[in-house]
Amino acid sequence: MNEEKRPGGLTALAVINFIFSGWGLIGLIGLAALFAFIGKIPTENMQEVQKAQIEALQNLGLPMLIFICVLNILSSALLLLSGIGYLKQKKFLGRTMGNIYAVITIISSVITGIMFPSELEGGFNIMTMVGLIYPVLTLILINTTFKDDLTN
Repeated sequence: MNEEKRPGGLTALAVINFIFSGWGLIGLIGLAALFAFIGKIPTENMQEVQKAQIEALQNLGLPMLIFICVLNILSSALLLLSGIGYLKQKKFLGRTMGNIYAVITIISSVITGIMFPSELEGGFNIMTMVGLIYPVLTLILINTTFKDDLTN
């Protein structure tokens, strides 16, 4: 096994994957709680912007919630699997799963940017761009810099 020769950058990429995977699962729990209690939030003393955000969340509906949850679960699972693959320097588990994660995340970011209303920070804004940085960086690194290290 080439664990002694594993580049530090590949190990760092794996650690970042584990962190993002955990954040994704925590976000999923928060999202589920938000949608469970969205109808019970008192809006009498809120500003108009906050009321519009809550109304927009309520209007998203169950199909969008399921879509977001499935993408979140899939993304978190792919991050975890590819992180393990990076540590073990496995071609399929690291490189293939990392590529699949990146492509799915890029596509879902674009779809989410289009589908979310502006009250929920939808559209293409700074957060959309931030959400695209890591998947694009992953594609670049595992297909160029670390391509030869993920061969087992």
